[in-house]
Amino acid sequence: MNKRLLTLLIVLAAAQFSFAQNKSIKDLYWDYSQIRMTDTKKPKAIQMAEDLIKRTPELTKTQLGNVSYHLGRLYEETGEIEKAIPKYQEAIKITPAYYVPYRALGFIFVKKCNAIGAKMNEAGKAKDLKAHGEFYAQYKVIALKALPYLEKSQACDPDDETRTIITNLYRSLKDNAAIASLDERLKKNAADCVSILDDEY
Repeated sequence: MNKRLLTLLIVLAAAQFSFAQNKSIKDLYWDYSQIRMTDTKKPKAIQMAEDLIKRTPELTKTQLGNVSYHLGRLYEETGEIEKAIPKYQEAIKITPAYYVPYRALGFIFVKKCNAIGAKMNEAGKAKDLKAHGEFYAQYKVIALKALPYLEKSQACDPDDETRTIITNLYRSLKDNAAIASLDERLKKNAADCVSILDDEY
């Protein structure tokens, strides 16, 4: 890349950043909300969400929860799972009753459990007890991360598949007591559920 082109790209990036900073938060949030669900504009939606988060003090709690969740979703949909996780966690911290990011996180961790479980099974077939034990330890850590998120999702939006996954995870951890007390925890978690965060302009 020649120096002139590089300089031009730097100037354009600086101009775009300046434009985002100078645009009113209301207009920036409106523009972002219009493209965040458009498949062909995911990179632009990610950039706009990141610009909004840089201006967190200007956003309402609901707006920030929305931006954090949708940025996590956009990261996940574009294959950046490790960047999605903290954004979903931030959305939960900001708007704890909004159960959608709980479901997203729960299933991310379930996928991780499944990948580790496959390795664990291979080690078992190879009679490699040391590797099997190491994989099981990793599996347990991830399963214990997944379960609270899955339980909140299940409490707010009951689903046979999710309940089966929860039960199977506890069985794999040999935690029958947690299975026995599951309904009680679900009832408690169901007391505070929000399915949609309305946009505020």
